[in-house]
Amino acid sequence: MTPTPGRCWRRDVGAAPGRRARAGAGASLPGVVSRLLPRTRHAVVALSAGALILAAAGTAAAQSNPVDRTIDAFAARNPTTSALVQRVDANGATTVASWRPDTALAPASTMKIITSAAALLTVGPDFRFTTRLESGRDARGPGGVVSGPAYLIGAGDPMLATRSYSRRSLDGLGTSLDALARDVREQGVKRITGGIVVDETLFDRKRMGPRWKSSYRYECPPLSGIATNQNRANGGSNVSSPAIAAGQRMVAALRRAGVRVTGGVRAGRDVPGGDVIGQVRSERLERVLDFMNAHSDNFTAETLTKDVGVYAAGRGTTAAGTRQAEDLLRQRGILTASDDFVDGSGLSHSNRVSASTLVGVLRDAEADPSWGDALVGSLPRGGEGTLRRRLKGPAVRKRVRAKTGYINGVASLAGTVTSRSGARYAFAFLMNTSDISGAQKAMDRAVTLLATGRADGVPG
Repeated sequence: MTPTPGRCWRRDVGAAPGRRARAGAGASLPGVVSRLLPRTRHAVVALSAGALILAAAGTAAAQSNPVDRTIDAFAARNPTTSALVQRVDANGATTVASWRPDTALAPASTMKIITSAAALLTVGPDFRFTTRLESGRDARGPGGVVSGPAYLIGAGDPMLATRSYSRRSLDGLGTSLDALARDVREQGVKRITGGIVVDETLFDRKRMGPRWKSSYRYECPPLSGIATNQNRANGGSNVSSPAIAAGQRMVAALRRAGVRVTGGVRAGRDVPGGDVIGQVRSERLERVLDFMNAHSDNFTAETLTKDVGVYAAGRGTTAAGTRQAEDLLRQRGILTASDDFVDGSGLSHSNRVSASTLVGVLRDAEADPSWGDALVGSLPRGGEGTLRRRLKGPAVRKRVRAKTGYINGVASLAGTVTSRSGARYAFAFLMNTSDISGAQKAMDRAVTLLATGRADGVPG
């Protein structure tokens, strides 16, 4: 159902939805009052005059707020909008602009702010994924020989990669397969006689997010409990079997490290009681989020959503991860009644998130640096990452950190901005419209106004 135009106006009680009550153009306040009030019932006249003075003062304050006017002008033409701007300081949050802030709409990739928060609140910014290679029970023999297979056990690391892929596609932050192979060799293993069994059972077997278009397989490679090179094949297409691709790349890395492997590669489960013969740890989660949010990487976001399900509830499913995200926000009093999290990347048009929810997450992040610094710090500045062509002006680029969003019919932007005087704002704009260019221009203008201090004096 398409929402009807409306506005949350604390100062404009009685105004028509989406519009402000106005005094006559060019008229002075006493003139307006004298024309509107009767000449009898002096007590009522005095009370009514006072009410009109207060209403007119509130209207003047609203009209002097250019951020409000920018949002209002766009939303009047595109009412399927949810927007909220709050000034945040030690005394709490002050709303300086809003349009239907509790209306949940499709968020596109600003959904990754919620995914980031859920991951940070579940495992913490210093968490590292650990991928292991194990032998079977009592399979290590003399001379560095592992009799039988070695088991490559997935940990849900979205960054496990070859050296070349890490440099080319992961900003050099990939978890090194070669480092894992070297650790195997340094532990004295010289030969594995039974090939590699790859255990990807940490996650379910669903390779795509719920309610996705089939074409989204090109936006996000197949999901799996173990993924190498983001499950991309050498030519850039998707691998047909994540487990087999991971095993083949592991064998190649072991051979480069001087470990001989005989036997094939197959998918399966590890055996209980095996010995760890090598392991590798990822970069800290904080750095993984730096990559994900700078590039709006869908594969990383969807993998982290299943990770949240695993590490919070023991279930490596998208549903478990999104349910944990909703529970975390509900516990913090942030979730609105109409929010509905379907995936972690925002690719699904079925996601529903309100501007109030996104601003609530950012506001809580500002208040708790133990996890919030990692979240806010992962959002690109103006002119960087997905903002490389936006918010580049010298007055704004170093003052803003924000996550963009775009899918068909949706443009969004959410983040924080610091004005010239040091006022701090959290904002979220969700615009479900075909006018993507117009939406982006309106959002960027509002953020630039915030950065230049044009809302610093606006009362709450």
